[in-house]
This record gives sequence, C-alpha cells and structure tokens, in this order.
Amino acid sequence: MLDANIRKILMQVRDEAAESGIQATLQLHHEKSHLMRIGNNSVSLNTSEDLLRLDMEVTEGRKQGSQTYLGAINDVDTVRGILNAAREKARMASPKTYDPILDEVETSISEDSQFDLDLADIDPGMKVEAYRNIIERLGGQYNFSGSWSSGLMQVYLLTTANRNEAYHRGTDQIFSIVLKHPQAKWELTHNQTGWRASDFTVDKTIDTLSKLIPVFEDNDGFKAEPGEYTVIFGPSAVAEIIGMAVYTGLAGRSWEEKQSWTTKYKIGEKILGDKISVVDDPKNPQTFMFGFDMCGRRRNIFPLVEDGELMNLMYDSATAAKYGKKPTGHDTGSPSIVMDTGFGPADPLEAVKDMGRVLYIPALHYMNIPSRSKGIFTGSSRFNAVLVEDGKIVSPIFSSRVTDSFGNVLGNVKVISSVSESVNESNTYGRRAPVAMSVPSYVVSEGVKITDSADSF
Repeated sequence: MLDANIRKILMQVRDEAAESGIQATLQLHHEKSHLMRIGNNSVSLNTSEDLLRLDMEVTEGRKQGSQTYLGAINDVDTVRGILNAAREKARMASPKTYDPILDEVETSISEDSQFDLDLADIDPGMKVEAYRNIIERLGGQYNFSGSWSSGLMQVYLLTTANRNEAYHRGTDQIFSIVLKHPQAKWELTHNQTGWRASDFTVDKTIDTLSKLIPVFEDNDGFKAEPGEYTVIFGPSAVAEIIGMAVYTGLAGRSWEEKQSWTTKYKIGEKILGDKISVVDDPKNPQTFMFGFDMCGRRRNIFPLVEDGELMNLMYDSATAAKYGKKPTGHDTGSPSIVMDTGFGPADPLEAVKDMGRVLYIPALHYMNIPSRSKGIFTGSSRFNAVLVEDGKIVSPIFSSRVTDSFGNVLGNVKVISSVSESVNESNTYGRRAPVAMSVPSYVVSEGVKITDSADSF
C-alpha cells in the first residue's frame, strides 16, 4: 500500500492549498521496474529502478503551470516547494483560449485487484534461468534475443476540489523472445504477458516455437506477389490494427480538427463492418484495469463501435474544454480497449479449411499510417507468417507488406474467433504505464491488399 507518511504529507499540502483557494492536482507515481534484454544467446542488459515522481498542476483562471519532482518525499516543505514552483509557472504562462475544466476526484477509490507480490519482487535469476532453459531446449544453433520487462506501479491522486482520494496499485510483465536462423535469416517470436508471475511459463514458449520450427526448416519461403488475399490476422496483428484505428479515428481532438479518418461520419453512422464492436472496458481482466483517469474521473465501460457503427468519441479534459464537450475519462495512459469476439472455431486453421490459399500473419511490424484522413495503414508481416492451403500450413512466407484501409480490412471480415487473448501494448520507455488489449485470437479478412513482398525473410 501507499506509504502512510507520504500520504499524510500530500494530504496536508492539498488541504493547505484548498484553504488558500489554490486549484491544484497532485499525482504521485511510483514504479519498481526490472528490465532484462537478451542478445546473442546471453544477457545483454539487467537493470532495475525504483522511482518516485510527484506531478503537480496549478490552474489560475485560464493559466496553468506544472512541476514534476523526482526523488524521495520525506517532509512537507519539499511538497510545498513543488506546489509553489507550479504556481509560479501558472502565473507566467500564456492564457489558454478556453476555460480549463478543473480536475476533481469524483469518488474515493482504492484498487489493487491486479497486484501480485511475486511479480513485484521477481528474482532476475529466474528470468535468466527461463531464457537459458528455452535456448537449450529449442537449440543453441539458433540466435536468440528478446526482452522481459516486469514491475509494480502505484498511482495516488488528489485534487483541491474535494477530499477524495484515488489510489491504484498493480503489477505487469511482458516477455518476448526472438529465434533467428543464422544463415536463412528467418525469425520466429513469442510473447507472454499478465499481471501475475505465474502467468509466464517456459513451456508456453517452447510449445509454440517447436511447432513452427519444422515449417521454416523444411520448406522454402513463399513470395506473395502484390494483390488481394484472404488473410488470417493473429492476435498481435488484430491489436495493432484496432489500436491504430482507435487512436487515429476515435479521439475527439483529431475528429474535431478534421484530421481523423472518421471525420466525415457522425455518431450512429457505419464506419466498419457489421461484425466489429469495440469498447473501452477498464473492468476487463485481460487488460490492465485502471478505474480512474489522471483528472480524477471514474472510468466505466465506454462503447466506441457497435456492429460497425460509431458510438462515441474519446475526449480528454483539455479537448473537451476547448470544444465544449464533456470529458469521457480518457486522460489516461492505460486504456482498456476490447474488441468483441465472434463465433469462429478456436483453431484458425479450422476456420479457413474451405477458403483455399490464405496468408496467416500473426503480427504486423513497423506499423505506420500513410494517410490518416483516409485511414490507410501499413505494416510488415516479418515474424511467424505462413502460407495456409485448405486449412493446412504448407510453408513460411517472405516478409510481406500490408497497405490497406481500416474500412476495407475491418469491413470485409469473414470470421472472428470465439476466443479472446490479452495483447500487451506497453511501452518500456518513460514511466511505467502498462497497457493491454483484449482481442479475438484471430480475424479472417478477405480482399486484403499486399503491396510488396521481399525476396527473403
């Protein structure tokens, strides 16, 4: 739990500021993180950090100022100094063109349902042993690399609007490994995620890669000539596509500024296929559940797309204030995007057994968006991609580039898996802010545009 002395100090300064008529937000962020990297079959990085940050923001009319402090909090004077620095910045700031919406912790909340002490205090030696075990069992003749980030995050939020408190504590991890053939250059990868130490097992990775190795060892690569294909997108690819579609199309700011691919649509109009439904659900256990945003608003289930129709746009506090809308609880670094499952069989090969030649692309890499206004995205298959014929894997495929629109790929969906998977989308740079999406384990789309294919892996 939060250190009692730190809590007492922050509450005292909050109360003093409120009594003085100061409008302020105090956000404490504590992380205990460990990161290990593997390169050339051995540990290349093994680092830990335990960091405490205090962010303060002061609002004076249309002016705002903020100050961040990194270090120990042992006395009231330190926190008062941070508050005074934020006040001084507010006085010197240029006024905004709108009246900011003041932060307010809507209701007191304390949550730690996704906290695991074993993961928070994981022994780096356990990670070393896990990588060693995987490398030895899969074969030291390959080149292995990867990374494994794990840790604890605490957030404590106060505002001078009232005496409510918001507290969150959780643990998270993302494990990855890449197996590369030293001569043929093909690469296989596997990821694991979760908030418990027990969510990771060596056998998951070994079982997955062991099934793929013979396919790549025993068969030549298939070059997909430019054209339209039926494609099985695996969970990571689905998460990348849905995540980018949401970010570039369903954010209130880009919609208001006429930059998003949904700008021409209104609420209730069809933007994707009938089978596509997406929500932001902070209660979904396959995401890293976060019950409030950094402005103090309680986060609830928020429909975004239902049966292909645009239901809502996400408005952070600043955008809502600027355009006269209501904030939707999206001043957060940990959204919980969930795509509904469908009725397809658990096995994707079973789903396409009558579809002839199909490309199976588990993940997309180097994702980008050539045309935001048209919703055109691009990404490369790179890892684990295979050719499927009549429901059977027949060979690996060379690195193939998908360049298509959200409207086409998510508008021509043939089958959606009935099974969901958690896909970790966390950034290991900057402060710890775990993000995970819940998506179907596969989606089959027809008429997907392959615009380029390499002559190798």
